[in-house]
Amino acid sequence: MPSYTREDLIHFAGAKSYHRGVDYVSQVSEVTFDGRTVRGTVTGTHVYRVELTPTGRGMEWDCDCPWAEEANFCKHCVALGLVYLYDSEHAVEVPKAPDLRSYLDSLGTDELVDLVLAAADDDPGFRRRLETSAELAGGLLGGAGARARMERALRIDDLVEYRQAREYAGTVHRVVGELEGLLERGEAAAAEELARHAITALNGQAGMVDDSAGHVGGAAAELVEVHVQACAAARPDASELAGWLLGLQVEGSGLPELLLDPYAEALGEAGLEAYGERLFAGGFSANEWTTRFLRSEYARLTGDTDLLVRVYGQGERVYYARIVEALHGAGRPEEALEWAFKGLREPGRPDQRLLDHLTRTLREQGRTEELQAVRWEAFERSPELTTYRALREDTPQSGWPAVREQALALLRRTASRRRAPHFPCTLVEVLLDEGDGEQVWAAAAEHGCDEDQWLRVAALREETRPEDAIGVYAAMVQAKLRSASTGLYPKAAELARRVYGLYGRLGREDQARSFLAELRSEHRRKRRFLAELDRVGLGG
Repeated sequence: MPSYTREDLIHFAGAKSYHRGVDYVSQVSEVTFDGRTVRGTVTGTHVYRVELTPTGRGMEWDCDCPWAEEANFCKHCVALGLVYLYDSEHAVEVPKAPDLRSYLDSLGTDELVDLVLAAADDDPGFRRRLETSAELAGGLLGGAGARARMERALRIDDLVEYRQAREYAGTVHRVVGELEGLLERGEAAAAEELARHAITALNGQAGMVDDSAGHVGGAAAELVEVHVQACAAARPDASELAGWLLGLQVEGSGLPELLLDPYAEALGEAGLEAYGERLFAGGFSANEWTTRFLRSEYARLTGDTDLLVRVYGQGERVYYARIVEALHGAGRPEEALEWAFKGLREPGRPDQRLLDHLTRTLREQGRTEELQAVRWEAFERSPELTTYRALREDTPQSGWPAVREQALALLRRTASRRRAPHFPCTLVEVLLDEGDGEQVWAAAAEHGCDEDQWLRVAALREETRPEDAIGVYAAMVQAKLRSASTGLYPKAAELARRVYGLYGRLGREDQARSFLAELRSEHRRKRRFLAELDRVGLGG
């Protein structure tokens, strides 16, 4: 059995489930091992069957408790894992699981059949899988009753869990294969009808499948592809096809995903018109997001830019950036620019896509004053480093000093209203970006900033006033050592080394030695910290 550790069990389960599992160790029984998987029984609220199979990439597990059925590594898995670890470490022989393959190979056909049928009688889910396999083996879509057999194969009576989803996806793939066979034999009309019913049936089962890995979704996409091919060959009634497609898009589960574009050729002009009439009818019932998406896709597919603009402009939220994109793509730049200006005037943080379009267009057209006005408005509404940089880049060099003072004045007013001096400060960030050591030191001292900014401010200050940097670093050392977290000791030691080095640079070796001696004395009980000091070269 591939190795694992207690730390692995903690990782898989989490600390809470792990500690609960420790309490269940005495409840583990019937442990067996088949060379790959360890199995056992854990008695809790009920009696649970548990399996663990370590792999090169982690651990596969199975338990029939509710928590494990939601794909969690449960306390019962922890308990079994701990028992097997103990037995392995103490050379306790674990019984080998019976070799089922050898046993089954020894049985005759009649005995095997009786055994499987008895298991099917005891397990309805197993019986259902057997019935599906029997139908698949006989061919789903041949002869009379093909539709009923296909719907029966796709029907789900109980939740298809994560580990069973691949098997169910295989059923969908088999349906796809048989539909492709019908197409190859020239039976396009039958293939189209059956594919449509298969999509409808699968759509109704979506909530019963845990398709986290996407196996069923991939198979469903193939089912749609074969239906589109069948539609292209069979040419079903366009209006009927449009109604079916829109109905599933609006009321369906989303499995499989049905888009208008792949069906456009089969629908033709008449079908698209019928689809559009239903889609834009007064009593159309769907949520706002679905309605807008379907209508925008229809407008895009039909090439109706004005309709697309109306769709994006309706509802509680106007999609300005998409309107601008549509108008620009249709070769209507002035209208796109007008909508971009409208969007910029909306309250809240400016949409970066609108800003990018506006500034790029204004720059290309040489409209410098308007460009600067847009940049200033964006900075004023969202005063941060990115908008400050953009303002600087689009301001002529000759005019930048005046604009800079105006921008810094705004940042100072914003900084003076800050209620959390230990949080990042935009004024400090901007001045750090510019490398203005004097101003950034004054700003940090007056308005405060977070630790990362203080470190960068102090690093900049080292060049001209190293004694100021010493004060910052020394205070940070003490702050980290006051914390209960020993994980901060390495950083505290690195900062202490910087303090020691700066004293040396100033020619104050006595102060350096005094600082280190006091630090080691004050925190002499923190052996891990003292070891970190030794590591960075500050031994006693």
